[in-house]
Amino acid sequence: MGKNLRVILLIILIAIPIIFYKSLNKRNERSARSLFSNKGETRYRKPAVALIFDDLGESLGDLRELYSLGIPITVAVIPNLKFSKNIAHIASRCGFSVFIHLPLEPSEGVTFKTHKYRFVSGDLSRREIISTLRQYLNSLRIAIGVNNHMGSKATEDSDLMKIVLSELKKRNLVFVDSRTSLESIAYDQARRQGLICGYNEGFLDAVDDIGEIQKRVNGLIAKAKEKGKIIVIAHPRKNTIKFLKEKLPALKKEVEFITIKEYFDL
Repeated sequence: MGKNLRVILLIILIAIPIIFYKSLNKRNERSARSLFSNKGETRYRKPAVALIFDDLGESLGDLRELYSLGIPITVAVIPNLKFSKNIAHIASRCGFSVFIHLPLEPSEGVTFKTHKYRFVSGDLSRREIISTLRQYLNSLRIAIGVNNHMGSKATEDSDLMKIVLSELKKRNLVFVDSRTSLESIAYDQARRQGLICGYNEGFLDAVDDIGEIQKRVNGLIAKAKEKGKIIVIAHPRKNTIKFLKEKLPALKKEVEFITIKEYFDL
């Protein structure tokens, strides 16, 4: 065998495993994306709904129930709860978008004694606000964005929200205003500060009753058809999961479910 031929064969033997490895990796990436992301498409054949499930962190069972729905979703995880880190990382591997569900001060009197976390509040000093924020944001670095947990008082406070949103912008985090107050200025403030941002068009299960959920779904579908795509918030409650499992085949004929990452084409 000539020297040149031996060199060619050696190159081929080295190249084949590399090509095979790269091809396998691409195939695996495509299959992981296609499980929940409609093959990576960012333009939708039907009105699109980015469904965020709030209040995760206490139970891995909640995540199992959400996974069983078999649709792309976003999970909003309250930091520093028993399973917060586990849920965030598992959800990300499932193809879900992960948000930090940031505890912001509500209008009603709520204290640390009645909740397992400290609310970001206008009563804190600027230094305390930033310190609390950074602790929460650092706890779930895998998150691509933030929405507010409670926050009916905080999201009306322009000075407080400027500080909060500045910290989010430094980290290139998306912000979604949960709209827990009709007087919220958070979304408008986020736009002025140049964040990638959106807002909740309505809580799917504000009333924990299947009949009421159906009424809300009808209204939200109409809104999705009008706007093209919307953000909706729900919770991993028994009635909500039961309703979705029964109605998803019909709902998927009218709307396409997407993650927040897809909503913003990130």
